Amino acid sequence: MSAVKFSVVIPTRERAETLRFALRTCLNQSFDDYEVIVSDNFSSPATRAVVEEAGSPKVRYVRTAEPVAMSTNWEFAVSHARGEYVILIGDDDALLPHALTELDRLSRRPRGTKAIRWTPAYYTWPNVDLPGQGDYLRLPFGSTLFERDGHSTIREVASFREFYTALPMLYNAAVHRDVLDDLRRRAGRVFPHPVPDVYSGFAIAHTAGTFLSTTVAMSVSGQSGSSNGIATLFKRGRNAIDREFHALNARAGLRSEPTVPDLPVFPHVPVADSFAFAKRTLFPDLPVDLDRRELAAACVAGARVAEADWPAALAVVRESLADVPELQKWFDAELAATPYRAPACVQLRPACLGFDGTFLHLDASVFGATDVAAAAQVCAQLLDYRDQPIEYAQSEDDRQIAAMKIADLTYVCDERERAILRLHLSSTELRQTAHRLQSVCEEREEIIHRVETQARELNQQLQEEQRWSLKRPLRAARRLLSSAVRRTPK
Repeated sequence: MSAVKFSVVIPTRERAETLRFALRTCLNQSFDDYEVIVSDNFSSPATRAVVEEAGSPKVRYVRTAEPVAMSTNWEFAVSHARGEYVILIGDDDALLPHALTELDRLSRRPRGTKAIRWTPAYYTWPNVDLPGQGDYLRLPFGSTLFERDGHSTIREVASFREFYTALPMLYNAAVHRDVLDDLRRRAGRVFPHPVPDVYSGFAIAHTAGTFLSTTVAMSVSGQSGSSNGIATLFKRGRNAIDREFHALNARAGLRSEPTVPDLPVFPHVPVADSFAFAKRTLFPDLPVDLDRRELAAACVAGARVAEADWPAALAVVRESLADVPELQKWFDAELAATPYRAPACVQLRPACLGFDGTFLHLDASVFGATDVAAAAQVCAQLLDYRDQPIEYAQSEDDRQIAAMKIADLTYVCDERERAILRLHLSSTELRQTAHRLQSVCEEREEIIHRVETQARELNQQLQEEQRWSLKRPLRAARRLLSSAVRRTPK
């Protein structure tokens, strides 16, 4: 029997300044039967100091003997978990206050479940290493709950019809320890791939068979100034975090699949590489494969490389197709001569904030949130799940539910926050009104153009008819004049 119901695992490396706030959210739970494991990947003493500063008997601190690959640290961290269910969050992420209470309730459903997946909120710290993208909070307002088939979800994600967060990754799911033990037996490790989060989604979906999926947020996914994802996918080769990430992976023997281009293309490359490895390792007989042509085209269209590196990038894509000569011929005919185009700026924060029907997009700074713990408190206040079981809908359409929740926000906010929300929501309404007015103007402009055309045609017709009608009296006048002239005496 497990020592506790939940193990919340936080792998970390040299991020004491964000770990402090992530840890704070883990200790701010309305549930008691859990532990928190901070797995320090050979950081400076500041990391241990943050754990000691928390002063909680729920927190256990473990440390690797040397710097290791991220996947290796995740493996080390999860190996210390004693809980029946395991949850993993990043050291710049957060748990929402209702999370463990609600996950415990869901785990006790009559049919039971081996994995519970949720839609996380999303937060960019003020120091995120992308200009203009900080202080952004995206909050889902759905409340659906349904059971999903693991293999069908794998098919949808592998074909890029759904985003990879639809999978029960350890980043956004509570996973029963039996699933993790099974993965160790079958693959030798829970995380044998260099992209442990996306790989874990494919692996858990297959091993669990089915899983619960809810659009209720249980956590906040954070992006800070030291985020591995931003460093490796959007700033590859241009920072120490990326260089260390790849060096430690190489030392651990964690490499990309040869059939997937090793290029910074999000989300296609991490999804394709994780899927290809999971299929080869765990489910080779599952009747689903990557569309290699679509992947190659996506890599050519979206590779974030400098112009000087463009020929090498094309060569990498071509080499990934070497196992199928017909695909290389197709590449040579269709993509080999593609000219270089500078990558578009990374846009994590939408240009227009407000409610889009599913998510509420906010400027976190106007709510006074400058860290992920404060962002989690904003989420908790707006969701208002305190001290009450969540009522789930069975339909997969969250838009009406979300709209109703938005309408109820005035009951849980103070006067200042209501004013801020009105500003965000009114900006959405103004954009919708402007869109409607633009459509009306375009319709009226088309009507005016059509009327003007008809008027010109009618005017021309009238002019022609008028000229024709004047010819008859003129001819009659000429005849009378001629007759009069003939009758005049000479």
